Amino acid sequence: MKTAITLVLSLLFASSISAQTFTVFIHGKSDKNHNGVGTTDVNSYWGTSANTVAGSKIFVGYDGTTDPRTYGTARAQTNITTALTNNCRSGKTCKIVCHSAGCYAIEFWLANLGGTASSKGFGITKVTALAAASGGSELASALNGISFGFGGNAMDKSLIVGTARGAFNHNNTGGVTIHHVPGYKGAFGASAILPGEDDYAVAYHSSCGYNRAGGLNLCQSSLVSGGTTFIQYTGHVRASSLTSAGLYKNHSEIKNEGTR
Repeated sequence: MKTAITLVLSLLFASSISAQTFTVFIHGKSDKNHNGVGTTDVNSYWGTSANTVAGSKIFVGYDGTTDPRTYGTARAQTNITTALTNNCRSGKTCKIVCHSAGCYAIEFWLANLGGTASSKGFGITKVTALAAASGGSELASALNGISFGFGGNAMDKSLIVGTARGAFNHNNTGGVTIHHVPGYKGAFGASAILPGEDDYAVAYHSSCGYNRAGGLNLCQSSLVSGGTTFIQYTGHVRASSLTSAGLYKNHSEIKNEGTR
């Protein structure tokens, strides 16, 4: 399985890697210290898989317990701005690989540029979104609702489905296409809460960039489920090398192998 996934994701990047200057990695929800912007994968969030990407690499870290939409010390928006300003402007180009809440963070950043990335001087060629949590997670909704009522930290609260979907205009990607790589086969406990197919953390309605929440088991440009039509947000597509069902792998495996 790992060999097959490595091959698929190698194909995703092979056509453009020679023209790129940097690959920028943005991690997801984590309570470990991955904070900072640099060439080191702090606390090895991405594991050995990042070494398989040719060319220069930049790792964007932040306090994974904080709201990914916020600016400040150890905050996602500040560190993303620093990384992209320093590495994706003045003739430099980059592609972005994000995971989970890191996709929430970069999509929020792109939506609030006030124009396209290119018009603002950024040479961002694509975003590959691995198990994107930009549409929120029912696990966070349950955590903060009547099911559990624990509240969670600021990251958990930001991932409430209604909050994430209302946080920004998901149809505005700053002129950069978001290529979605969903997960598959979640654990039973989480899957009992997450609608449709999932990777145990986010359901397909989020990881495939659909315009509304619901129980879906395919990742494609549009589909009808339960009499309701679901379409991907503008600027969002399924990664071209994937089948309509997505990849048969779980959330943690995507994190460690989706960099190829």
